[in-house]
Amino acid sequence: MNSKDILSKVFEITRDPRDGLHFLEEFKSLSPESFAVLFADVNTILESSEALFSDIKLLSKLELFPVLVLEEESIQYLSLFFPTDNNLATNGIGFPFSVITYYTNLLIDVKESIAHKKIPILIWNKGSIEFADFVFEIIESLHSNKFIQLHHEGPIYDEDTGKVISHIPTGEKLNSFKSNAVLSESDRDIHFLKLAETLVEKRRETKFSAVLTSPYTLLRELFTIKGSGTLVRKENHISKIKNMESVDKERLFSLIENSFRKKLKKEFKTSNFDTLYLEEEYQACAWLNRSHLGYILSKFAVNETARGAGVGRDIWDSITEEALPLFWRSKPDNNINKWYMKVAQGIEKDEQWYYYWLGMDQEKIPEVIRYLKSQPEDFENLSEK
Repeated sequence: MNSKDILSKVFEITRDPRDGLHFLEEFKSLSPESFAVLFADVNTILESSEALFSDIKLLSKLELFPVLVLEEESIQYLSLFFPTDNNLATNGIGFPFSVITYYTNLLIDVKESIAHKKIPILIWNKGSIEFADFVFEIIESLHSNKFIQLHHEGPIYDEDTGKVISHIPTGEKLNSFKSNAVLSESDRDIHFLKLAETLVEKRRETKFSAVLTSPYTLLRELFTIKGSGTLVRKENHISKIKNMESVDKERLFSLIENSFRKKLKKEFKTSNFDTLYLEEEYQACAWLNRSHLGYILSKFAVNETARGAGVGRDIWDSITEEALPLFWRSKPDNNINKWYMKVAQGIEKDEQWYYYWLGMDQEKIPEVIRYLKSQPEDFENLSEK
């Protein structure tokens, strides 16, 4: 398959071409060895190797080379899927690879493997080193911010709803999940949560995440905002700001413009907010102004890469705790409308806008909608240029 056919195949699986292209561009911007570290235990290799190896082959065809960590027992199963000369592994689900057993400089050896278009495979010997230490040495040496544990049972599920628990920040929430996992005697869950917590704390990089997902949904985890697994990362730190002087305006306006994929008008850039909720790394923000009717949510912006990390939800929780009644509007083609419809108290639509409100007295809603309709457009209209 050529590159176009491979992309089509990936996006057919993920069902999200726009986000897929965004993540592909992001991955391509990294040093190749930093892309991702994958781990699959021996049982997962036995149960799901065909799906896993097929996806890894697709990634290699896209010039993306994850570092694959395997247990010693898994090596014997590789011969079932690869010819003796793995350089010839171009048909079926096989792919070229190199097993890196002994190394003095892991970074150099992995780079050499990737330079020869081979997937680097590292073998964990249970008797030689703790698994968390082994994985941390790898991600630290390669400067990787993505660790994915693949398990044939998939991610962690909520026992009450049966839904995937998609995001767990470190701190109190993670401790709570670990306690629940112990109570439910889910060894796999508790082992992953302890590993993820250790890696996140030791890595000390806000972009680092550890994910537990299924080999059958690896591409969806990599190439969609929603992902497919249970993601653990550093707890988001949200500031409540009242003064524009304490904000990096360039970073703030860049966040908003990139999130909306539109250019802000000069008038907006010279305006001010009454309250700004801002994630410390400028991954997300909510720009609010006070009116006689309550708070108007002028801009709710989340960096595309951070949309699966719960930062938008954390900001929204802060807003709904401290800034009600609240009302806002959104363009009909805005992808976030589906979510807005779930969290809003009510909605009214016209051809130009969708109007939302929360915590609002019913008799004030007509006035709220008139007020929203009277607000100026904050983004440039490219069609007028």
